[in-house]
Amino acid sequence: MTESEKLYKRALEHIPWGTQTNAKRPIEDYAGVMPFFVESANGCRFIDVDGDEYIDYRLALGPVILGYRYPEVDQAVRAQLDKGVLFSMASPVEMELAEKICKVVPSMEMVRFGKNGVDANASNIRIARAYSRKDKIIRCGYNGYHDWFSTGVEGNGVPKVLDDYVYEVRYGDIDGIEKILKKDAVNISCVLAVPYDFNEDISGEYPRALRKLADEYGVILIFDEVLTGFRLSIGGAQEYFGVRPDLTSFAKAVANGFPLSVYGGKKKLMDKLNDFVLTATYAGEALSIAAALATLKVMQEKEVHEHIFRMGRRLMAGFREIAGRIGVDVKIGGFPVASYFLFNFASDARNKKVQVELNRELYKEHIFVYDRWFISYSHKESDIDETLEKFERALKRSLGD
Repeated sequence: MTESEKLYKRALEHIPWGTQTNAKRPIEDYAGVMPFFVESANGCRFIDVDGDEYIDYRLALGPVILGYRYPEVDQAVRAQLDKGVLFSMASPVEMELAEKICKVVPSMEMVRFGKNGVDANASNIRIARAYSRKDKIIRCGYNGYHDWFSTGVEGNGVPKVLDDYVYEVRYGDIDGIEKILKKDAVNISCVLAVPYDFNEDISGEYPRALRKLADEYGVILIFDEVLTGFRLSIGGAQEYFGVRPDLTSFAKAVANGFPLSVYGGKKKLMDKLNDFVLTATYAGEALSIAAALATLKVMQEKEVHEHIFRMGRRLMAGFREIAGRIGVDVKIGGFPVASYFLFNFASDARNKKVQVELNRELYKEHIFVYDRWFISYSHKESDIDETLEKFERALKRSLGD
């Protein structure tokens, strides 16, 4: 057994799944080749517990936008550590970060902090319901694990009564949302939606249509920018697409991997927080806030987004060239900062089978990816070129060549 496999077996004795995060669970299809535990990371690479180094395109599920152990971020955290982590009253860094986010995000007038994206989404839902005095919501995309986002599933601990308060629609289904609003807008507080779900539609038509519907029917529009925020642009998908929601949830890339989420938006909505208690002890934890300040400073002073888009385009162009030369039918799309490579055979079963084989072969080549190819500021041309060289070998083997 590898050291990864030994640790996984040990972890299962005391940790359900053997990990804290669903998306980090070992996948049976990749047994024997997928590393289960990471020992250390730097830049765009990590070393697993067996001592193998991988070029990483998963980036801790998206938060690591500058790169692992990015110097400016780590220095800011060390400087804050010398002052303290958590205090008996607020720290000035809370105000500094709030001011900075309100400057760089178009819709933000007031903000609060949390620790996970689900914290931000749940808080925004509470604010919307309190302000509108309506109980129902419409939601689309993955929004976290809280009861409001987990209805319609048996045996998951969510009261069935909540099914009557949540309308769930698939991404892009504007007609479905409009039908719900026509029928029940008088009871609906908000629409919570991801503005982009990293699929092939990069036009921004969906978030713009959501804004129009929300205005027409008088409901609050909340963007779940947990993944898109600070990755598509420093102002998130809303800046990229030119759409201003009423409230927004941020997390992941805001602090380059340190645990922090941000929720907020229009002042008139955020003022409702003066009427009831919505609070968390660790929301003002200063290390993550210092990390976020440093991350945003780097984004403002360096061409972070220009670079990750450029590296992403280089990767996608290489995928197209290799697939074309080999003669395999594929779909390559999405934004360059988190693109996808999928097979496009006539048989869905074959597509799935060969995709699994490709991923297995990529792990053997020490390329770590799953589902989307996230790019960081630490990915350089040499990393992309090495990836493409290894990708071609892996692709040929997955096809049986």
